[in-house]
Amino acid sequence: MINFLKKVRKKLLIKNKITDYLFYSIGEIVLVVLGILIALAVNSWNEGRKDSIKKKELLKSLKVEFELNLKQLDTVLYYDIRVVNSSRKLLDIKKEDMSSLNLDTIKSIIQNTSWLWTFDPMNGALRSSISSGTVHLLNNDSLINKLFSWEDVVYDAKENEDRSLEMRLESKYIIEKHIRIRDYRGVENKELGKSKFNSDYHALLKDPLFEDYITERFTSMDEAVLELNLVRRQNTLILDLIQKELNSYK
Repeated sequence: MINFLKKVRKKLLIKNKITDYLFYSIGEIVLVVLGILIALAVNSWNEGRKDSIKKKELLKSLKVEFELNLKQLDTVLYYDIRVVNSSRKLLDIKKEDMSSLNLDTIKSIIQNTSWLWTFDPMNGALRSSISSGTVHLLNNDSLINKLFSWEDVVYDAKENEDRSLEMRLESKYIIEKHIRIRDYRGVENKELGKSKFNSDYHALLKDPLFEDYITERFTSMDEAVLELNLVRRQNTLILDLIQKELNSYK
C-alpha cells in the first residue's frame, strides 16, 4: 500500500500536476489522521471494556465481602443485645426479691451477661481496591465515600467493644468469688453438668462490686450496640449501592 502511494505521488510530480499533488497529499494526511483516530478509538474502547470487566469483578467481590460482614454483624448484635437486656434485668432485681428468684433463671441471666462477641469484618477486597486505585473505577461517588469511611466507622464501634471486653475480664475475680463458672456456663452447655463445689448466687447479687460491674457492663455494651447499629446502617447502604451498580450491567 505504501509503495502504491509513493508511485502515485511520483507520477503526479513527473507530470507536473502540482494542484493534483497537493490535493492528493492532503487526502493522504487525512487518511493517516483518520487511521490514528480510529486506532485511538479502538484502543480506548478496548481499555474501557477492560475497566468495565475489572469494575464488575470488584463490585462482585465487595458484595460478597459486605454480605459476610453483615451476617457476622447481626450475630454480634444478637449476643450484645442479650448482654444489655440481661444486665438490665440484674440491675432491676431488688434485694428483697432475691430469695424468691428461681435459681435457673438467675444462672441464665448471669450467663447472658458474659457473652464476648466482637465484630471483626473482612476488608481484603476493600483494602486491595483502595491500595491499587481500582476503587476509582466505580462511578458512584456516594459509594466511594462510604467505602473510604467504612473502617473509621468500624473503629469507632470497636473502642466500645474493647472497653466492654476489658471490663468483662477484670470482673472475673468478682464472679468467681461467689460462683463456679461451670455452674452458670452449664445453662447453655448442658454437657458441662454441675460443679462439685457450691455457688452462692444470692451473695453475688448482693455484692456491691458486682453491681458496679454490671452497671458498667450495661452502659458500655449499650453504647456498643448503638455504634454497631450505625455500622450496620453503613454496611446496608454500601450493599444497596453495590447492587445498583451491578444492576446497570443487566
